[in-house]
Amino acid sequence: MKIRRLEPEDAATAAGAVKLFASEEVSLGYMERFLSDPTTYLIVAELDGEIAGFVLTYALRRMKQDDSVKMFIYEIEVAPKHRRKGVGTALINYVRDIVRKEKMYSAFVFTNYSNEGAVEFYKSTGAAIENGDDLLFYYEG
Repeated sequence: MKIRRLEPEDAATAAGAVKLFASEEVSLGYMERFLSDPTTYLIVAELDGEIAGFVLTYALRRMKQDDSVKMFIYEIEVAPKHRRKGVGTALINYVRDIVRKEKMYSAFVFTNYSNEGAVEFYKSTGAAIENGDDLLFYYEG
């Protein structure tokens, strides 16, 4: 399994991932701009020459300290035929390595108790529930 962070020159691979996992077309120009943002990390896992999964994360700077950055795990997907092969765990471990190497404060992810598969997955990769009473509010644009 090969895991890597996509760079702007990997726009075609990124667009292919969007097509594979979201069934949507995106332009190569958009993907180049998306991947050019240094706070955006699109990381793919490849098996047998194809994309088996991805994780999309963002480095978020905090106001409290100059060097205080947290990694927000926004989305993770593994292709159905590659599930239960360690792809998701490998992607999370790659993110954890980035957090350590770049001396970030931590990584975090949101999910719901009702998403039992996600809860068990994150627990199995070493994550802990920080606060059991968090709520997620959103504003429509």
